[in-house]
Amino acid sequence: MNEHYKAAVNGLNLMKEITGSGAQPTEAMTMTAILAQATLAVAEEQAKANANLETANLIAYTQLCRLIRKQETAAAALELADQRMSAFPEIKAALAENASY
Repeated sequence: MNEHYKAAVNGLNLMKEITGSGAQPTEAMTMTAILAQATLAVAEEQAKANANLETANLIAYTQLCRLIRKQETAAAALELADQRMSAFPEIKAALAENASY
């Protein structure tokens, strides 16, 4: 994704250079610039979301490790993992199925 991001930024910079040299921007150039900027904005937000997800996963892992280190029951550790993973619909369904046994 970094290569595509850099290519989009380079394209926008090139279009600025072209219009800066006195050439009139075309409708296609304008639309391309708008689409590239929108794509870059989405990519930036996705990068932020990925960083937040990684942080949440590290927090959950740390909580799980603390439970195990404190030598609490394995059931409590598994319960915490189940709580975290139940945010995913596919896993939530599997957990519900396992609970019925």
